[in-house]
Parts: sequence; C-alpha cells; structure tokens
Amino acid sequence: MPMDQEQQTATPPALEFDGKRASFLKVLIVNGILTILTLGIYQFWAKAKVQRFFWSNVRFLDDPLEYTGTGGELFVGFLIVIAILFPLGLIYSAIGSLVPPDATELRVGLEVVYYLVIFALLQIGFYRMWRYRMSRTTWRGVRFGLDGSTWTYLKLASGWTLLSAITLGFAYLWMQIDLWRYQIRHTRIGSEIFKFEGNAKDLMWPWVTVYIPMICIAGAGIGIMLSFESYTDNELPTMIAGKEVFVEIMGTLIGISLLTFFIAFFMYQIRQTRYQISGVKLGIASFKSMLPIRRLFIFAALSFLLMGAVILLPFIMYLGPNFDLGVFPYFETPEPATFSEAIAPIAFMFVSVVFIFPLIWSVMFKFEVIKQLVITTSIENADVLEQAAQSASETPRTGEGLADALDIGEF
Repeated sequence: MPMDQEQQTATPPALEFDGKRASFLKVLIVNGILTILTLGIYQFWAKAKVQRFFWSNVRFLDDPLEYTGTGGELFVGFLIVIAILFPLGLIYSAIGSLVPPDATELRVGLEVVYYLVIFALLQIGFYRMWRYRMSRTTWRGVRFGLDGSTWTYLKLASGWTLLSAITLGFAYLWMQIDLWRYQIRHTRIGSEIFKFEGNAKDLMWPWVTVYIPMICIAGAGIGIMLSFESYTDNELPTMIAGKEVFVEIMGTLIGISLLTFFIAFFMYQIRQTRYQISGVKLGIASFKSMLPIRRLFIFAALSFLLMGAVILLPFIMYLGPNFDLGVFPYFETPEPATFSEAIAPIAFMFVSVVFIFPLIWSVMFKFEVIKQLVITTSIENADVLEQAAQSASETPRTGEGLADALDIGEF
C-alpha cells in the first residue's frame, strides 16, 4: 500500500506547461518589430507564432500539442472578409449621405439593420475562429475539430442576446453557458466528441455580485441626466436648482460602483472559466479547474501598475532636474517648445499604446492566465483521450479572417 501511494505521488500531472516568460517576450519583441516594419502585414504571421509558442509548450500525457496553422492562411482569410466588410462600409456611408435628413425613421431603421448584420458577422466570426483553431490543433497526430452549424450558433446567440436586452443584462450568464455548451458538444478529438454538464444557475450568486453594481451605475447615470434641464444645441445644460448635492451623491455612487463592478466582473470571469472547464467530459474522462483568483488578480494589478509607470515616465522627466534629455520640455521653461520637444510626448504615447502596453499585458497577464489554465487543470481518467481515433472530417482551408477583421481573435 505505501508503494502504491508512492507511485501515485510520483505520477506526473496529465497537463504540464513548459513555457518561459523570457522566451515569450523575445517572440513578442520580434513580432512587434516585424509588424511595424511591414506596416502591419506581418501581424498574421505574428499571431500564428504566438499560437505555436503556447501550443508547443502545453504537454498532455508528456507529449506536446501542435499548432499547424500558418500566417498565410490567416492573411487569406482576412482578405476574404475585407471583401465582405468593404461593401458594408460603403452602404453605411450611403445611409448618411443619401437618406434625407428629415427621414429619421428610415435612417434609424437602416442603421439598425446595419448593426444587426455586424452582430451576425461577429457571432459567425467567433464560431469559425474556434473551428479553425481546433482544426489546426493536433496531439500525437490526432486532430481536434469542431462540427455543428454556424447558423444554429448564430440563432442561439441572437435569441440569448435579445433575452439579455429584455432582462437588462441578467440573462447574460445563461447566454454564456448555453453558447459554451453548444460549442463544447460539437468539439472533438479525432472522432470522440466532448460534452458539457453544467447549469448557469450554479453561477447565479457570483453573477449577482456583478449585476448589482451594474444596475447601480445605470440608475445613478439616469438620475444625473434627469437632474439637468433640457437644452438646445446652442446652450449648455443647466442643473435644476437644489439638485447639486444629489448629483454629487450619484457621482460618488457611480465611482464606487464602477470600481466594484470591475473587481467583481474580473473575479466572476475566473469563476465562470473554472466552471466551464470543470463541466467538460469525454467519455469517462472529466476535467477540473482550480484557476487561482488571487494570483491572477495580482498579475492584472501589476500589469496596470507597470502601464501606469510608463505613462508617468514623461512627467518624471519634466519634473526631475537631472532628467533633461533635450527632448521633453520642462513645465517652467518660458520659451516655446521646439518641434521635437512638442512631438516627443505624442510619439511616446503612440508607441506606448500600440507597442509597450500590449507587450506588458501579454507578458505579465496573458502568459500567466494560459500557464495557470494549464497547470491548475486536472483530468481524471486521462488515458481515455489516448483512445481517440483520427477523424476524416474536412478542415477549413482559410484562417480566422472574420475574427481578425472584427478584432475578436484573443485567447
């Protein structure tokens, strides 16, 4: 018996992660430089390299996953979708220029139709993105895949979105779980189909902690709006007499509710992810996630602190007498700033937003999320997955173009 216990203790976990943050940083720096030099065209190959980095560092039963997608596939998929979005952009421009100004109902109706089309494209893009990634993921030569109907997924998403709007967002939880259920029940490894066992009501109370501050924000915002007189385009809004204290109280409530909402939503997202993973089954194999809330919160906070430090860097240069680099003008300098002095802060902010901030967020937070997703997920009866047979289903030939065009391609 002690020998059996020792053997069980020595058994390695089914899922392991071998990635190093320094290696990931090198990948991102090279990707960023090449993307800038190619005016953004390299982003598709950069995205494939990032996917390949993470997949190759995830080991299941001591063998790594393999990502076979290419930047060329992503680029071709993007071009196909641009051919769809470009006419839509022309149609939207035509609504503003051809519809008479007094035809308000017609203009509103056409814009509603336009945004409904964009919503449909978002849902289609998300499902096809998941299908493409699964079809380009293999393990021991066995390919993952996603079956199911894109249109069925779109109908589900549309119905739940409408219900969420009617319930002022409360049904959002049920929408997320139901769409995940459809997605997982059509995901396979080889010919073996996954399934999901779970009910949104299990997450209702964590969701309430998000919903209450959200309603407080909306209610306080409406209260502030009602505290102002109506005004024309040439007049500033004036506060109704005696409402100043009320507006201050509502403003404070909004501030507190916003902070509470962001913290609660962050914690809820982790709980939801735990629940979604823990409900996944494959035959008698079952998954369980222990994704750590506190650790991920700390890494998110550190990421924001680092980004804040980057923003403060120019001001430190302004205020520090020993930091005069001849680029940033001092506040007390009476002479007008030179062109280089004036343009430097703008260039610094541009580089920060486009390159430095995403780099910090990816290296600090996203890397940690993926690492923790892997190492805190356990699989019972994992050997069942070894019995999966290769499927002969056809795979998508182009990449995540719609997801890229509509910016929904994050992990």
